[in-house]
This record gives sequence, C-alpha cells and structure tokens, in this order.
Amino acid sequence: MAVRHIFCSAAIAALMLTSCIYPFDPGLETTDSRIVVEGAISIGGTSTFNFSRVIPFTSAEYNPPAMEMTGYIEGEDGTRIAPIPMYQDEDSGDGYSYFWTKNSYKDVFSNPYVPEWMLRFDTPATLPDQRYRVHFEEKVTGAVYESDWLDVCAQPVIDDLRYIFDYDRNELNVALSMHCNGHQHFRWHYDETWEYHSDLYASYYLDPDLLFDENGQYQPEKALIKFSSPHNNYYCWKAEQSPDVKIFSTADQVEDKFTDLEFHRVSRSNDKLQILYRLTVHLEAISEEAYLYWNNIDQNTNNQGSIFAPIPSQMAGNIHCITDPDAEVIGYVNASREAVGIMYYNNVQEGFYNGRSTDWNIVKVEEFYDPYDFVFWYARGYLPYTFVPANMSDTGQDTYMWSPARCVDCRRAGGTKNRPADWPNNDY
Repeated sequence: MAVRHIFCSAAIAALMLTSCIYPFDPGLETTDSRIVVEGAISIGGTSTFNFSRVIPFTSAEYNPPAMEMTGYIEGEDGTRIAPIPMYQDEDSGDGYSYFWTKNSYKDVFSNPYVPEWMLRFDTPATLPDQRYRVHFEEKVTGAVYESDWLDVCAQPVIDDLRYIFDYDRNELNVALSMHCNGHQHFRWHYDETWEYHSDLYASYYLDPDLLFDENGQYQPEKALIKFSSPHNNYYCWKAEQSPDVKIFSTADQVEDKFTDLEFHRVSRSNDKLQILYRLTVHLEAISEEAYLYWNNIDQNTNNQGSIFAPIPSQMAGNIHCITDPDAEVIGYVNASREAVGIMYYNNVQEGFYNGRSTDWNIVKVEEFYDPYDFVFWYARGYLPYTFVPANMSDTGQDTYMWSPARCVDCRRAGGTKNRPADWPNNDY
C-alpha cells in the first residue's frame, strides 16, 4: 500500500496530466527532523494516517530520530478512538520490513518516500454532525501533536462512473460524474483490480520438494501432480492503487458538479482488460483551508513532488506540536465522508481488449519421454504443461509436455491466486 504522492489542480485539464518527480533541494540540514503527517478522519469508515520526516538532500547520510507513533481520534462529545493494533515484522525475509494488521500491510523501507509509521483507526461509529481532532505522540521523543477541531465536510455524490472507448487513441477512458452541495473542493484516488490468465492452461504442476524422497532417491513421478479442479495456475488477480491522490475544485464552475470527467485511461492492449477489470474511486470533499494548503504545496514543488519529500516552504497546517510550539509540522488533516464508486469492464461482453494472444513463435512447448529429464527442464525455467499417457500418445510412450514457467503460471506476471471474495465471476 504505497504512500500516494499528492498533486493538485483547479482545472479539469490538469487532472489528465502525468507528472515526473524531480528532487527539490531546499537547503535543509541533516539534523532536520520535522514530521510529515498525511491522512484524514473518514467518517463511517477506516481512518489512516502516515508519518515520516523531512528528507534533506544536502547530505548523502540521513540519520533521523527513530519514529514510533501512537494516538487517538477525539470527538467533541469526549469519545476517544484508539488505533487498530499494528505490528512490525523485523524479519520478513525479503529485505523489507512491514507494518501490518490481519487485513493489510505496508512496505516501509523499499522506498525513501514511504512513511516510517502508520496508524489506522476504525471509525464507523463517528458522526457527521460533530467535530473531531486527532492526537498523536512520538514514543521515542515524547513529542505530542494535536490537530485543530475539524468540521466534517459534506459527502459528495457520485452520479455515474463509466468507461468510454477511445478508438483513435486505443484507450479505455474512465469518466466520473459527481456533485456536492455546499463544497467546492475535492480529493480522490482509485484502486484497480483485474483478472488475467497465462498463455497455456496447464493441467499438471510440479512439486519440487517431492522430486527426492527422504533418502535422496529420485522419484519424479510423485512430483508431477494433476491439478484438482477448479484449482490451477491459469487465472490470476492483481491489484494496484493510484500513485497520486489528486485534488480538484469546482470553484470556477457554475454548479458544484462535473459530468463525464475523464480522469483515468487504460491502454487497449493492457492485460488489465484481458478478462475482467474493476476500478473503485474514493472521493471526498475537503475544506477551503485544506485545498489552499495542498495548492500551496503544489506551487512550492512546481507540481512535481511528494509530501514525504522535502518542501521549500509551506503554509502552516492544522497540526501543532503541543510540547514544542515552535516545532513545525507538515501536513493537513481533513474530516469527511467518503463516496465510493465502482466500475467494471468485462471483455467477454465488450471485446475491446486487443492485447497479446498466445504467440506460438514465443510460447514453446518441449516434449520429452523420460521423467528423469524433469530436473533438467526445471533448471531451465520450464514447468509442466500437460502429460499424455502411453495409451493415448501417438508415439506409444508416456509424453511430458513442458513450457517456460511464464507461459503456464500466471503468478509469474506478478499476480496471485487470491481471488477477491466479492469477485463477480466464477473463475479460480
């Protein structure tokens, strides 16, 4: 769940742009330890807050104070919401460390711009008609931070979320129609989930742990296992989150609404469209002050930056250090009710996808007859495709057909066999 870089624009056209990230050198010293807070109180949902420190570019070495955060969300009625218990996996085995709950994890060391700490709060019982604030504490330094009291922004309405075929550019465009009474400024991000398949539907798989018995004797026939229906390595699922959280405004509009705002494009040849594609939009209203704050950050970074990257100058946010009033905190907390829109594209129905098909000039199938060759082909990166017994084979011999792993195992393209529980079709 990578931290999203935040950009903003008041114009519709700016929503369509893709920005590159260029480091900005603000001349910060390596002792700079200002914290960065990114998050929002989600009324009726789950509230997530990410924490990091300003990253100076003036030195090759950066040794910030250790960070470990705790805190709570407080309502004006005196209720306090504690964070969901989080755990840090120090020995993940892949060179990274993770913060996780039973439902999610966050990679915190693979990218210098991801947060050093995360807090999540279950906030389904929060009320839209009272104010809230957040209270954070650094366990190592003892510093205490608190936001201003926040009014809850009205919930926007997603009137429509649909796709439009652009045959000239060979793209599928996602268009959003929305309105909101009483608010002109908004923030949104999206999640993508899609199903795809490998080139070949393998009917067998290899368990390399069974190639040798406990005495070291080679037993290849036991390692070749037929898939038990409906399980296979043909269908996979993959998910991504938008790299940016963008904000936009209807201040220049006659009404606080957009109709068919095309905000996302998917190439017609992208495997996301191969079988079934789902896009989920998360839209929330933000306050005038929050919009001005993020707009100022946009101007400071020339529309090319991250809130977890150094910032040359900024307006004061609404988070303050109680233990050191002179300490600067970067970030702005908002309270809102999120609107969620879901769109599906089904290629079986539409047939718009024109990506790769099985190319027999690339997809190779090797036939051999001796099971003792399993180790040879496995070492070359091949996996079983199918097996034809002697009584059904043209050669009268047991015939083993293997193909490069990428052709028979959909997981090699980065997906998983974790089919979403709410996925609408019956593939496995």
